[in-house]
Amino acid sequence: MAQTMPVYVQVDVTTSGSLSDGSATTAQGVTTGGGALTSGLLWGVHTTLSSTAGQATLKIYSDSSGTRELYSATFDFSGGATQSSDMMGQPIPLFEQPYFTVTGDSTSGAGGGKTLKVNCYIQAMRF
Repeated sequence: MAQTMPVYVQVDVTTSGSLSDGSATTAQGVTTGGGALTSGLLWGVHTTLSSTAGQATLKIYSDSSGTRELYSATFDFSGGATQSSDMMGQPIPLFEQPYFTVTGDSTSGAGGGKTLKVNCYIQAMRF
């Protein structure tokens, strides 16, 4: 039997709204080619803060209303880092378009205007 390689979905890099201290940004959908990502396996996330310092918490939900939290991670941008990733040992299945919010801390949200670029690592699901 031939071994098949995993197929990954090219997901759009999405820029969050402006970060503020302790308040979540408006929910944004994860997209591919400008359209809704409707299914897949979430393996991880890569983030880029528009400038260094502080922490940002990324949460991914099952829908735009935040009905069910699927993933949550806090990314540390102290020490001059502007990029951070989180890869999981087991994927989270997605059966509808996921949405994310970002919450900055007093440093990452300081001064306003800072944003977080989010790129999800999604593997295609075989049905």
